[in-house]
Amino acid sequence: MMKELIQGFPAQLAEALEIAANAKLNKAKAPIHNIVIAGMGGSGIGGSLIKSFTSEEVSVPIDVCKSYDIPAYINGNTLFIACSFSGNTEETLSAVEKAKAKGAQIVAITSGGKMAQFVAANGYDSISIPGRSNSPRASIGYSFVQLFLILNHHGLTPTTHFDEIKASAELLEKESADIHAKAVQLTSFFKDKLPILYGDTRLEAVLVRTQQQIAENSKQLSHVNIIPEMNHNELVGWKYPDVVFENAATVLLRTNYDHPRTKIRMDVCKNIFEKVAGQVMEIQAKGNSFVEQSIYLINLLDWVSFYLAEANQVDPFPVDVINFLKEELSKVD
Repeated sequence: MMKELIQGFPAQLAEALEIAANAKLNKAKAPIHNIVIAGMGGSGIGGSLIKSFTSEEVSVPIDVCKSYDIPAYINGNTLFIACSFSGNTEETLSAVEKAKAKGAQIVAITSGGKMAQFVAANGYDSISIPGRSNSPRASIGYSFVQLFLILNHHGLTPTTHFDEIKASAELLEKESADIHAKAVQLTSFFKDKLPILYGDTRLEAVLVRTQQQIAENSKQLSHVNIIPEMNHNELVGWKYPDVVFENAATVLLRTNYDHPRTKIRMDVCKNIFEKVAGQVMEIQAKGNSFVEQSIYLINLLDWVSFYLAEANQVDPFPVDVINFLKEELSKVD
């Protein structure tokens, strides 16, 4: 099941573009002074990706809310985007109710559930995405493409991003064989190890996505962080305990959009990591834009999480412990 979903990612991007082209949104009721994107897990990571994709072009602040609560500054000039794949995510439902009380301009991205009922009852804008996969993490393309649409609709981002999405789907098809070969190589590197991945600040959402995928699909822990921030704290921790570094597999993710000083920092850090933990692998993203290169890395590392699940002899689709947690929470008001 998960294999087919990852394999269908390029087609998902194409379908997401069609959904965006047919979506109906209203004009803003007041000038937008800030944007808050609410969502958890596979739904919330789309907000983090959009924040990184648009960091150099959106002229108002973007916050990603991954909790029951919302920032105090939210008001009638806030564009509040609630992302819930199932429509029943309790944290996001709590947050959107609070945004309503603050008079925020609300838009939802959901496949149905209580969220669809909420926006219908209150007359808010909503974009319906397919829920057939029953897997938020495997439906990430639907969410971030619609986020692009919402921002573009309100004049906050250019239409060129839709061309980048289309180009990304074509790139993944073209590079499919090479992506699989790299994924197999990385899987062998990660097997029975603690994967440690680093990248430039702009790749933070991609790194977090990777950590989530390895956890949910591979049923395995990993560690990620960004450079230069880790140079001011975590780097000093590259000393103890020995057992961690003896069993670590370190990877540097690189794009053509890394900050020039970060590129130098990564070169120096690579030498430091190799002295402590041995071999360090590097992955160079492909694509003609930051969006394309990010999507390339997402797909490559999704495949790694799938192959690592096979290596760990686990089914990548079920998330039984999360379902158990939800069942326990449902017993308490």
